[in-house]
Amino acid sequence: MPKHPDIVELLAQLSLPSELSEIQLQQLADQCQLIPVEPNWRIYRRDLHALRLFLADGHALCRYDGVERQIDSCLGLSAPVELFEHAGSDDDLVLADTTCLLLRLPVYALEALEVDTALEVSDIELDDVESDFLGELYELIDANCLELPARPEVALQIQQLTRDPDVGIEELTKLIQSDGTVAGALLHTTNSPIFRAAKEISSVRDAVIRIGFDNTRKLTTNLALRQAFTARRKQSRDAMLAVWSESVHCAVFSQLISSELKLLNPERALLAGLISNIGAVPIIRFIDKRPEYAGTVQLDDMVAKLRGIIGVLVISYWGLGADMIKVAENSNNWSYRAAEPDYASIVLVARWATAREEGLEHPPASEVPAFEVLKLSIPEQGQGIIEIENNANALKELRRVFGLKND
Repeated sequence: MPKHPDIVELLAQLSLPSELSEIQLQQLADQCQLIPVEPNWRIYRRDLHALRLFLADGHALCRYDGVERQIDSCLGLSAPVELFEHAGSDDDLVLADTTCLLLRLPVYALEALEVDTALEVSDIELDDVESDFLGELYELIDANCLELPARPEVALQIQQLTRDPDVGIEELTKLIQSDGTVAGALLHTTNSPIFRAAKEISSVRDAVIRIGFDNTRKLTTNLALRQAFTARRKQSRDAMLAVWSESVHCAVFSQLISSELKLLNPERALLAGLISNIGAVPIIRFIDKRPEYAGTVQLDDMVAKLRGIIGVLVISYWGLGADMIKVAENSNNWSYRAAEPDYASIVLVARWATAREEGLEHPPASEVPAFEVLKLSIPEQGQGIIEIENNANALKELRRVFGLKND
């Protein structure tokens, strides 16, 4: 018997963006909930928090932009009706008239299945050994058994917390202390020559005061995500370190580009840079536990070929949103052209700047559409990005915070 036969049946009645198989419907059902609510229960649109809610049974009153309408659904006889189906204001309200049954569907769970159905590798050239490797990897993906890095909860909560002007040091300190690894790493970094403390900092609270909210947010995001880039064998550890180093450089340039051009959110651009290579982590860990592939599969090649599609799985699993999924999906796609500025374009330009600085292979800027999308000056051969070089002080400070060398 299926684990949630009632939820699977309800999901099958919905108009979902893509057609899902029975297995995918079951996977989606495992992430959903049926919630009974009493009469006079209410919810505002602003309280959804990346959820989709459907009325599966009962009667409710909707108030959208001052207009009221009655909605109803009868379990087993009619399809569930989505609450807040169309765009509106945060003050839109749904009020239960009777005892109701709601279907709760997390947006990230649906996004994960949608991108999973879109994964295509037919255009990737693989030899026989690489094909075997990919086949085993996909068996794990299909069985939902691929080891994915844990969601960096503390980093994401700190980013959200420090955007609230009413949040004080005590709240931030308490959150950081909830993750001993991040707290310890923050203290170590605060006491390092990077910040040149006059005396040793021994508490998280003093560390936050010493380096400030802004630097705390940057550092804790960095430190929390760094924990995902671990492996056992030396070859794999070296590969992880190289991928992480590129990610940090990319994050620095991403935030600077966002700030300089006043495009999107600089802090989210920083996060986009840090997660741009996250697809490499499951691949490296997979090889790390498969010694039979050592010496037969070129690790760098497999990471370059597959990190985009695996990155989509990780970001979907983490529930970071469609904008970050797009970053992972196009992390290695220099020809990506967005209709308007987005984080994927910012990260691609940041990767170009990183590759130029590190002497890594990269195409001419004129062949990277992201420059045009962001309305950046196209650097001549051998030249850097003018908009970044004009803000040398900000770049130097970001490098200092992240412990990168300043040339």
